[in-house]
Amino acid sequence: MYSAFERLPEEKKQHIITVCIEEFSKTGYEKTSTDTIANAAGISKGILFHYFKNKKNLFLYMIDYCRRLLGDKIMEEVQKVKEEDFFHRIKEVVLKKQKIQLTYQTETELVTNALLHPPIGLEDDVKSLLQKNVDQYSDPFLGKMIDDSLLQNYASPEKVMNLTLIALENVTKKYLHLYQTQQLTFTEMQEKVLPEIDDYISMIKYGCLKA
Repeated sequence: MYSAFERLPEEKKQHIITVCIEEFSKTGYEKTSTDTIANAAGISKGILFHYFKNKKNLFLYMIDYCRRLLGDKIMEEVQKVKEEDFFHRIKEVVLKKQKIQLTYQTETELVTNALLHPPIGLEDDVKSLLQKNVDQYSDPFLGKMIDDSLLQNYASPEKVMNLTLIALENVTKKYLHLYQTQQLTFTEMQEKVLPEIDDYISMIKYGCLKA
C-alpha cells in the first residue's frame, strides 16, 4: 500500500516520519493538519497523499511504525536479561522498558494516546495494530514464568505475571509522568522508582497481611 513511500531514500523517509509523529503526538489525530505536515516535511500535500492516500492511512502508518520501533527496541533489551528468577527478571524488564520509553518519548506518547483515546472510527484499526505487539513480544515474559509448584492453589503463573506487570507498569508510568512534567529530575526518579518497585514485588511475593 505504501510502496512509493518505502522506495524513498532513507533520510527523506525518516524526515517525513519524524514530522508526522511529532505533529500527531502534539495535536492529536483530529487537530493535526496535513497541510502543516506537508509544509514541515518540505513536500506538497499532493505528494503526501500520493504516498499515503489519506490522513487515516498516514496516521495508522505512524502508529504501526512506532509500535514496531518500540517493540523492537524493548526486545533488544529483553534479550540481555539473564535473570532466571521471575520477580528479578520482570523488574529488570520493566526498568529496561522505562528506559526505552524515555529515549523515545514522542513515539511512546503517540502510541499511548492512540491506545487510550483512539480517533473516532479508527478504534478497531488501532486496537488491531497494537495487539500485534502483545502477540509478538509477550513470549520473553511467558518463557520465564514462575514455577507453579511454588504458588497457592488459587494462584496461577499467568495471574501472578499479569498482576506483577500491572503493578510495575503503573509505578513506572507514574514516575515517567513526574519526570516528563519536570516534577522530578532523572536522578530523583531513579532513586524513587526502584524502592517502590521492590515494595510491590514484596507485596505480591509474600502478601501484605501479617501472619
